[in-house]
Amino acid sequence: MNNLPKSLASHQHVVIGDAYYFPGMENELYHAIAGSSSSKIRRFKQSQQHAMHEVVEPTPAMAFGSAAHYFIVEGENAFLNNVTVLFGSPYTKAYKEEKARAEQQGKVVITAQQEQQIKDMYDSLLPEAKKYLHPEPEDAPGCFETPFENALFWYEGETLLKLKADVVRRPLDFPTEKNILIVDYKTTADCSVRGFHHSIRKYQYDYQAAFYARGFERAGFTVTGFAFVAQEKKPPYANKIFVMEPAQLQKRWLQLEHTLGEYRAVVGGSKAATIYNSPSVVPVDLD
Repeated sequence: MNNLPKSLASHQHVVIGDAYYFPGMENELYHAIAGSSSSKIRRFKQSQQHAMHEVVEPTPAMAFGSAAHYFIVEGENAFLNNVTVLFGSPYTKAYKEEKARAEQQGKVVITAQQEQQIKDMYDSLLPEAKKYLHPEPEDAPGCFETPFENALFWYEGETLLKLKADVVRRPLDFPTEKNILIVDYKTTADCSVRGFHHSIRKYQYDYQAAFYARGFERAGFTVTGFAFVAQEKKPPYANKIFVMEPAQLQKRWLQLEHTLGEYRAVVGGSKAATIYNSPSVVPVDLD
């Protein structure tokens, strides 16, 4: 196995198979530390130059999504520890100052109305969705301290990759020690079959799923599927579960392997990054 960078090796971790598991790694550290994430590789797949220069700026939509994730996936304690709820008009000086103070402390900031919206979303989850998102203690793979937000790092060749899965649990069927189901919670504008399939294609969620499955396979697990719990952000907060099977995950990973080869070449300097992965001169075809 490749050695971890010193900045990463100094943190508590456990070797599992050909991967490194970091229990309780905070989001801020995870995003700042070495390793390429699914988001980075998926962005590179869309446009190499954009991926190499992109700096992600937080948006109100991202803050809402993070707050919803804390409450709905990890629970009320995680929400209270990581989210600050502010009252009053967000346009006042006092509100803006309080928001800035909270963000400096690493808190996600939302309004009181958004907090109620998130609680209503949780109450609207289907029983099946709650079963996927909130496994019983005996459903969690034994090597994990918690089924939530486990940081995993591994190498593909010389490239260090990383992931944080929302939920890792034993599958509802065939719940053996080495069989796992990966679950990811997504807020969406449309969780109809057609609507969420459009989101999967637009945001490359299928490649995210394949990336995560590969990581856990390198850790020695058999991934029996990847489940998206997709929920709309407006009443009635409709939600559905979309499951990718192992054959689909493997097919997408084989495509990602090609992308990783390109990524290594660009990072190593042996290849120039392209823009939107197309030639510099493109014929216009509007027919």
